[in-house]
Amino acid sequence: MSDAFQIGPFLLKMSTLAVIVSIASGFLAITFLFPKERATRVAITELLSNAVVLAFLVWKLSYALFHLEQMLQNPSSILYFSGGESGAWLAAVAVAVYLVVTVRKKALPVQLVAWAMAIGFLAAAGVHHLLTALLEKGGVWYHGQQLVLCLLFLGWLQRVREALTELPAWLAPLMWYAIGQVYVLFYFEPRQAVLLGLSAEQLAYYGCALLLLFLSRRATQAKGEALDEA
Repeated sequence: MSDAFQIGPFLLKMSTLAVIVSIASGFLAITFLFPKERATRVAITELLSNAVVLAFLVWKLSYALFHLEQMLQNPSSILYFSGGESGAWLAAVAVAVYLVVTVRKKALPVQLVAWAMAIGFLAAAGVHHLLTALLEKGGVWYHGQQLVLCLLFLGWLQRVREALTELPAWLAPLMWYAIGQVYVLFYFEPRQAVLLGLSAEQLAYYGCALLLLFLSRRATQAKGEALDEA
């Protein structure tokens, strides 16, 4: 997405616009698919909105932390640059801390917060892959399969929402999502094989899938032992 357009003194890239539209789509999905408890929906939507704003601010302002010399030489550069990948990791940590503290403070139902985050992420990711395929006019097979994967898991999570009341119930959906990513990433270009024909990202998802499978079996075993004792 190399195209961009001017808004006053700012240059807005099409990739940035795609991200904005994708995030908005994620919140729309949460609004339309959320259960009828309006007060809880508003509280969780506000929580996630604040998390998105916090992530953006930390990612954007972290440029001053990682590139202090350049920022001091040209203070306006902070308007045009960000903290990059390091800033993204810092933003992820900040958001994680914010979510844990706020959920505990407001006593929000963890299962609904997790469900809303999953729904919002899948909807946003699906729209982003769709827009990327349309705007870049390339990688259609990869982005198309990612879109299908997002739609499948959106439908699945909506169908089993009431069953996702405990952490172990999330292990299977997360495991299958990780397996799906291992498959779809075979169609991502450029892809550099690191081990056994898998890229570094595929290996990470594969490792996550194995860990989730192990945890799922342990949870099932523990549940069976608890029932036997009862």
